[in-house]
Parts: sequence; structure tokens; C-alpha cells
Amino acid sequence: MIKIPQLFRDKRYVIYYLFTAVTIATLLLIEEFLDGDYVNVEDVIIEFITDIPFFFLLSLMIGYIASLIIKWLDRQFSWEERSFKRLIYEVSSVLLLVAVFTLIFHFSESLIMSDDDGDDDSKYQVITMLMFFIGVFMVFSFHEYISLNEDKKEISFVAKDLERQNYISKYEALRNQVNPHFLFNSLNVLSSLIYSDIELSDKFIKKFSEVFRYVLELNDEELVPLKKEVDFINSYFFLQKIRHEEAVSISMKIKAEHLEAFIPPMALQIVIENAFKHNMVTNANPLHIDLNSNGNKLIVRNNYQARRDFISSTGIGQKNLLDRYQMLSDRMPEFYIEDDFYIAELPLLERQN
Repeated sequence: MIKIPQLFRDKRYVIYYLFTAVTIATLLLIEEFLDGDYVNVEDVIIEFITDIPFFFLLSLMIGYIASLIIKWLDRQFSWEERSFKRLIYEVSSVLLLVAVFTLIFHFSESLIMSDDDGDDDSKYQVITMLMFFIGVFMVFSFHEYISLNEDKKEISFVAKDLERQNYISKYEALRNQVNPHFLFNSLNVLSSLIYSDIELSDKFIKKFSEVFRYVLELNDEELVPLKKEVDFINSYFFLQKIRHEEAVSISMKIKAEHLEAFIPPMALQIVIENAFKHNMVTNANPLHIDLNSNGNKLIVRNNYQARRDFISSTGIGQKNLLDRYQMLSDRMPEFYIEDDFYIAELPLLERQN
């Protein structure tokens, strides 16, 4: 059983077929006016109203045939591969349909109407053929437009899906890069501590196990609530406090509603870790880190006191953070120095990002 595709279910087709019918009826009306065949307004209205349903049904029939022809042409001669042949077959199909419908229409007319004089009959045939050509051309053009538009949407969907898969792959690589980087730096802290204080080293190891457990739990997360990240930072800072004692301090003034916002996992840890890496941290030059929320961003600020023995950084942490934000949002972190303070501004995101 042949199923008529979308002709009655899709409003786009129905509306366009009605538009085609009104267009042809209007053209016929104009032609009659130019010939002066009408003597009163009633004739005009009656002829126009009766023409519309006829041409609407005719458009439905042409649309059904056009949909079958276009589907067959899509399988045999795609626009991408055989555009010239497709054009030839398309034009031929339109002309063939015009000829067939014109012959059928005139044959039907001859059965129920008497012949007029030859000049009027020839003129009537030309007008009929012209109307059929306009109708078939309009319907075919619309079906091709819908078909090509659907193909474009499908191609766009596939492209976006491939792009999304590519982003996911890149994001996985970036996220996996953080874990060993964090582990390496934490073990460096432990190696410097273990020779000076065994008891503190034991506390450090226990706390480190809790911290790293959080890191391992993030394997499937692209975004985490800021509250969860802040809790992690408290544990992470405990490790740094064991090593640096009174040489470091941290303060947090984050609004309660901002704790429900999201950031990439370990984004805050990367910023704070860089503060320790790039600045002097001694009793004579203590490092103070301040966290506060303002608008839709988290501001991390520390006093800038560059280490004299600092070797140029690879920038892996900051670059990683920028790349991850780029994949998740159109808002990017900002890093700058102002009034002897190093400031990092991290955008707070919503889950749909």
C-alpha cells in the first residue's frame, strides 16, 4: 500500500498548495479581466471562488506525483554527484507532467463542452498549458526546497555530532592531563616534607588520600558545583598549610547562591596551585589568597611576589583551564596583575553550558 508522504500531515505542504491554487486562480482572473469577459462583480467572485478548490486538489495531485519523482531522482541522480543529469531529468519531468495534465484536461473538456472557434480554442489551450506549467513548476520547486532543506539539516546534525564527539575526546584528554599533574605536584610536596617531619608526613598522606579520591571521582564530570570545588580546596589548602604553616593563609567570601553555580573540576585548584608555584611563600613574605564571588564570576586574588629562583613555566595548568572553558562556554577566564595583586577571574556557568 502506497503511503502519501506528509501531504496532509504537514501544514507546510497544505498551505503552499493553497497558495499555489490562489496564485493560479488570480492569474486566470487577471487574464479574464484583460479580455473583458466579465460583466459584473458576481461573475468575478464566483469564478475565482470555484477555481481555488479545483486548483488546490490539482496541486495535491501534482505534489504527490512530484514527491515520488523527487524521491526516485534522489536515489538515481543526486544533486551532489550528477547535478547536470538531475537538472535535465527534473525539467523533463515538469514538462511531461504539464503535457499530460493539459491533454487530460482538454480531453475532459471536449466531452462536456461544445467546440468554440479555432482561434479561441487555441488561445484557451495556451492559457491552460501556461497555468499547468506555473502550478507544476511551483509545486516541484517547493518539494525540492523541502527536500534540500531536510538534507541540509541532516548534514548539519551529523557535522555537529562529529564536532561534539571531537570536543568530548579533546576534553577527556585535557581532564586526564590534570590528574597526573596534580599527583606529581602533591608528591613533590610530600618528598620535601617527609625528611623534616614524619608525623606531619603521616597526616599529609592521610589527607592526600582524601583529596586524591575526589580527583578520581571526577572522571565522568565536565562541570561540578562550586560548593563541591570549594570543599575540595579546603582539603587541598590543608595540605599546603602543613608544609608552609603560617606563611600561607586563605579567606573566602562567596555568596550562598553562587555556590550552586558550576565550574570545570579542579579549575580552582589549578589557579591556587599556580599561586604557590609562582610566588615566594615564606614567613617574611607570606602568601595570602582571597576568594570572592562577584556577579557571575569567581575572583581569586593573591599578593604578587614573584619568586626570584622561578624557572619559566610550561603554562600547562593555565592553558588546560582555558581550553576546557573554551569547550564548555563562550565565556573565558581572565588573568591579570593589578596593584601588586595577581587576579584570576573564573566564569561561573550553568549546567546547560
